[in-house]
Amino acid sequence: MSTPQPQRSAYSMGSLPNMVRSMLVLGVIVAALIAIVPRVSHVDRPAVDAAGKGAYVAEQTGWPVELPTGLGADWVPTVASDSPMTDKVRTFTTVWSTPDDAHVALKEAVDVTPGWLSRSVNDGTRSGEVQIGSRTWARYVIGDHDEFAYALNGSGATGLTITATTTGSEAELRTFLAALERVEPAG
Repeated sequence: MSTPQPQRSAYSMGSLPNMVRSMLVLGVIVAALIAIVPRVSHVDRPAVDAAGKGAYVAEQTGWPVELPTGLGADWVPTVASDSPMTDKVRTFTTVWSTPDDAHVALKEAVDVTPGWLSRSVNDGTRSGEVQIGSRTWARYVIGDHDEFAYALNGSGATGLTITATTTGSEAELRTFLAALERVEPAG
């Protein structure tokens, strides 16, 4: 005698209405998860001690390191590093948040290579010069993004080359560069 086979559930047969109902249940679960998970549109980085790092770099290298002074509390340094970059050129880099929620990246090095300069201005195209105070900066336009970079080329192993790129306005970049002053070495 054989045992009767249990009858299969109609739900397990994979009918189209059952699949639609399953997809609707899963859709409701996913929508609920999306609704309750917070989304962050902007992450504020904490301020760093750019002046302290700049003083240390000036002491260690003998470079005439420059940083902006007197810009106000809306200009916040978020990065300060000293490390090799393109072509292994030692570079002191600071990144600053601006009052308009953009960023300015300041890079300083000596005895730079053409590759270092190109990368430091984000491979921008040179488009003239800009006078800021008593110094003449080379102006670069970066891609089609209305982003700008300025470069002040030092000469030889003792001349400090400075580049500054911005995701903000050129006016902010000029304000930033006009505020540059030499940092006193630590110690």
